[in-house]
Amino acid sequence: MRCEVHLYSYSFELNSAWSRLWSRQPEILAHFRRCADQHGLRPHLRLQTEIRAAQWDNTTHRWCLTTVEGEQHHFNIVVSAVGLFNRPVFPELVEQERFTGTVMHSARWDHSVPLAGARVAVLGTGSTASQLVPELAKVAAKVYSVQRSATWILPKPDRPYTRWERWVFAHIPFAKRLYRMRLWMRSESNITVIEHGSDKTQEFTAIALRMLENTVSDEELRRKLTPDHPMGCKRLVLSSAYLAALTSPNVEVVTRPARYLRARSLVTEDGTERGVDVVVCATGYAAADYLGQMTVVGEGQVTLREVWRDGAHAYLGMAVPEFPNFFMLYGPNTNVGSNSVIFMLEAQARYIARALVYLRRKGKTYVAVRPSAMSEFTAKIDRWMQGTVWTTQCSNYFRAPNGRVVTQWPRSARSFWGMTRRFRRADFQFLTRAESVLDSDTSTVGRR
Repeated sequence: MRCEVHLYSYSFELNSAWSRLWSRQPEILAHFRRCADQHGLRPHLRLQTEIRAAQWDNTTHRWCLTTVEGEQHHFNIVVSAVGLFNRPVFPELVEQERFTGTVMHSARWDHSVPLAGARVAVLGTGSTASQLVPELAKVAAKVYSVQRSATWILPKPDRPYTRWERWVFAHIPFAKRLYRMRLWMRSESNITVIEHGSDKTQEFTAIALRMLENTVSDEELRRKLTPDHPMGCKRLVLSSAYLAALTSPNVEVVTRPARYLRARSLVTEDGTERGVDVVVCATGYAAADYLGQMTVVGEGQVTLREVWRDGAHAYLGMAVPEFPNFFMLYGPNTNVGSNSVIFMLEAQARYIARALVYLRRKGKTYVAVRPSAMSEFTAKIDRWMQGTVWTTQCSNYFRAPNGRVVTQWPRSARSFWGMTRRFRRADFQFLTRAESVLDSDTSTVGRR
């Protein structure tokens, strides 16, 4: 697997040894492991630990975290960095008979499953499927690409870096940084693709349709692969191999939804039964259900689930009133539409660090965003969201059940950097334990 966004290294820890423009997962993972080692993080990490609940104690101004195993740990500050792509979504498939093959999600890949010569159904047509299908087509006897809707596909100009380019990156640090800035600015220039009917949207649409026509000669297949929604309302797919793979003789594009599993077959909505040995669910994540796997209880026993019943929201994607000393990275409305989330994460991390420095310097033990600041920010998000392609009528992972877009940042990455460049102390309330007790005698802390 590869990252679809070509800006996956930290700005403060650039890598001179990338092998190609879009690096593969093992290379990216190795880079982040090196970062952890170089900055001495490993001794402070506890991996393979899932948090089930977080409970705020207003007496001690501490959080109690409970793991799925029942262990409890107490912290002064909690930063949730689980993001939005952490809980796989499985399709509803009814087993009319016990399926004797393998069903797995792309995010929970089972490397022990033999795929050579197998009959494989891939459910989904997004970014993950675009990488899986070309590889599966090389080894499987049959691949069924089961799509709910066609997706917009743009070419990916991937290639290995030349020996000369790698030498320059390794020996001329300024060149490496300048090259990264160029990539960042090019991504930033594509921000207007999120605007419905923009020139950039029309340009990308023309490129995608031209590639589809040049790659897929069969008119019926081309019709199946032509999206009926505007460019950008779903996540764009970058691939120069996906469309070609879908034309392979051992690949069939299925446009009816999968409904049932039988002993060794998959049945679609129209009753057609296809023999399969493996079902791969490239069906995405519960992206809009932020922290849905955890019970987070703040002041006055209010839960995040209650506060977010109409959709997740957070001040700068980081803080929610009534949940003091609790911050988020990659929280609501911070999934940037045209650039790298690494840039957004760095901006958020700096902002949170400045809040904690101020908290410590002033001798306080409690920090919470003010409701007025939260309301003002949410109103801005809703206003900026108007006119974006994300609000058009198409199915995507960006929306809460009520239709509000809760995952996407509707402006440029640079604008987010500008909003987080300075810590806005006036938007937060800082208290000591004594002040908290006094305040609670007159009103609920954080509501003033």
